[in-house]
Amino acid sequence: MPLNKKNYGHDPVLIETVEKYSGLQKGDTVIDCTLGLGGHSEMFLKMIGKNGTLVAFEQDEKNLKIAKKRLNENKNKILFIHKNFVHLQQEVSERKIEGIKLIFMDLGLASVHIDDPKRGFAFLHEGPLDMRFDKRNPLTAEKILERYSVKRLEEIFKAYGEERYSKKFARIIKDNIPFHTTTELAEFIERHYPMKRQRRGRRIHPATRIFQALRIEVNNELEILEDTLRQAIDVLDKGGRLIVISYHSLEDRIVKRTMKAATKQCICPSEKPICDCNHKPQLKILTKKPIIPTEEEVKRNPRSRSAKLRASEKI
Repeated sequence: MPLNKKNYGHDPVLIETVEKYSGLQKGDTVIDCTLGLGGHSEMFLKMIGKNGTLVAFEQDEKNLKIAKKRLNENKNKILFIHKNFVHLQQEVSERKIEGIKLIFMDLGLASVHIDDPKRGFAFLHEGPLDMRFDKRNPLTAEKILERYSVKRLEEIFKAYGEERYSKKFARIIKDNIPFHTTTELAEFIERHYPMKRQRRGRRIHPATRIFQALRIEVNNELEILEDTLRQAIDVLDKGGRLIVISYHSLEDRIVKRTMKAATKQCICPSEKPICDCNHKPQLKILTKKPIIPTEEEVKRNPRSRSAKLRASEKI
């Protein structure tokens, strides 16, 4: 399904696969938890037609303005919500939204976040150590480095960045604060990264994992994701679909684990001899293995290379 990319510089990831697994029909209600610049939602609107409803969450004010301009040409009913998707269940209840046939999440960084140095997500160009999706959030990456203890920094570098030298970098970063810019921190990490590891053909910049850890901590991404997935399963209509695109192992692990748990007949502890939980399965998995982009898509859009799509259906 061709999309209008004019003036948006945005190539929605796995768009044909999302269309295939969405199961959408004319008149359906769909929730896009990660509106971004509206690429996937533009397709959803065409699928559900003028009698359908799109509910779109976006916590980034700039993205929301762009997406509104892009999508408001449609005749559909659109509800734009300037909030993090962790408010999913609350908004569905308060707005009396019913018959939800699809809940969609694309957990990747928008191109505008990466390409805008002022947002502080990347270190190719100098920018502030910010990393906030929502500017209303008072916590920035710079404040984390200043305020967190060595032990706490080590924990987040290890847990959220899977950085093998988390202890070392927690200590030396604290010893050398303040850091004010992305390039300042990235160059510091690169200078102090063990040369043997760098000579073994690392495919990524030595600062990548620490930047990932800081971004996840700033935005509380993993806890929010796990919470929202459970909410999504609860509010989906019977036969409705849940589609999630993740971009690193921490996210994918949560998506896989949460979907699998929702398929179980029994959730009693393994040591319990007789089941009395009365639990009923809520989901059916539609993708036994995660679907990844084709080589052609990765060539066209290199930022899609780590994407993994999982889909399930409410039963």
